[in-house]
Amino acid sequence: MDFLETHIKGARIDTIYTFRKARLDIHFTKQESAYRLSWEKQGNQATLTFSENFTHPKRRVELLKEIPDDSKVVGVSLHAKDRILQLDISSGLNLRIGFFPTALNIYLLNQQGPVASFLKQAELPHIADEWLNTHDTLPAILPGQTMTRQELLEAKKGFSFDPEHNEITFGESQADSGLDIAKLTISVLKTQQQPKQSPATSVRKSAKTVLKRWQSKLLKIENEFKETGKLPELDIRLQALQIGLGIGQEAHSHELQLAADFSPTGSPLHIQWESGTTLLQEIQATAKKIRKLKGKVDQLQEVIAQIRTDIESLEQLLAGDDITPLQAFLKNHGESLDQAGYRQTERKPYKKYQSPGGFDILVGRASSDNDVLTFKVANKNDWWFHARRVSGSHVILRTGNQVPQQRDIAKAAEHAALNSKAKHSGIVVVQYCQRKHLSKPKGSPPGAVLVHQEKSITIDLDQIK
Repeated sequence: MDFLETHIKGARIDTIYTFRKARLDIHFTKQESAYRLSWEKQGNQATLTFSENFTHPKRRVELLKEIPDDSKVVGVSLHAKDRILQLDISSGLNLRIGFFPTALNIYLLNQQGPVASFLKQAELPHIADEWLNTHDTLPAILPGQTMTRQELLEAKKGFSFDPEHNEITFGESQADSGLDIAKLTISVLKTQQQPKQSPATSVRKSAKTVLKRWQSKLLKIENEFKETGKLPELDIRLQALQIGLGIGQEAHSHELQLAADFSPTGSPLHIQWESGTTLLQEIQATAKKIRKLKGKVDQLQEVIAQIRTDIESLEQLLAGDDITPLQAFLKNHGESLDQAGYRQTERKPYKKYQSPGGFDILVGRASSDNDVLTFKVANKNDWWFHARRVSGSHVILRTGNQVPQQRDIAKAAEHAALNSKAKHSGIVVVQYCQRKHLSKPKGSPPGAVLVHQEKSITIDLDQIK
């Protein structure tokens, strides 16, 4: 603290750069000398180093834009309880440099509150106004791993700095051993054990995660609801397609031209659909989409209203001080928490993807997950895929009672090939069948099955890549 006070107080802040993703370098000049203060996040804590030898990193950060030119450091203080170093700036701003989970970031504040932060993460938590000045006695909670409390107190009696070796010598006697200034700075701001988060902090963190998920879900459903606005357009499309079928439109064409006399709108119409799909198939697909959207209108309106109510209630509970009703609310909404207040999540035995036709493709995570996916998750009419004669993931194409198109089968087979030991061989033969045509021999190892009605498809992985 004394060292930082001596070298940084009165210094001008020149530049603030990011050297790596989680490192920030602050460059100062004082009289004829230049200094660099580097903060770097390492897991759940951060370290601070000070040096007179440095090169300019590559990229400036947004934090600098909020600090006026020619600003100087007018004060240096350390928080009495939390691991936070504060630099007071002449323009009425403060840089708070945090080192532990309570405030693991660098924040820029004015008199009204936070202005900017270095890392994009949660807002600055409430920090009690208890700061140590340069000559205050260091509390017992602050000593670090490499220095004793006595050594830190001895440093208050005086020290000298050797710029050639970047070392500090403590105490009134010059016979004391020197210590690297980087080690000193880290020691003052680093403890042997990181403090544990309180259950209240964990509950709030879990609640904020739930809130973000609900907000994302609401946005997704609202976008889905907007699709119901296409119903009038789809109705016209269906009528036009049916008219085309009635007047003898060529069955295998992928476009339809209707004159004004035949058009349901009274104007000429030109409709196209995917090549390879017949007119009758396009009529069936359009009618199905209309039925699906009409069935969603009332349902989605009700769901949107409920999610908005839940989000508003959760935001109000987060604004309160008592976590008991917050815990109860999360539990009532199926968000179970463990004893530490963290949200419990169930691990699924598969990864999920989408086929071109909108079917779910489930890919087993491990050999032990393959059996669960195939014999407990999949229905009997779903389709099962596996690379032939090599080990790999079971893949399930969830179709229910519907018949998948060839493009859906090919996509599921691609996942089976890419998640097998043959993924680097270029050409992979994938076997597949409906789940009801599989059996599990007694005593067989995880993932082993018997295929009774096998089909196969060849996948060229080089073309996919």
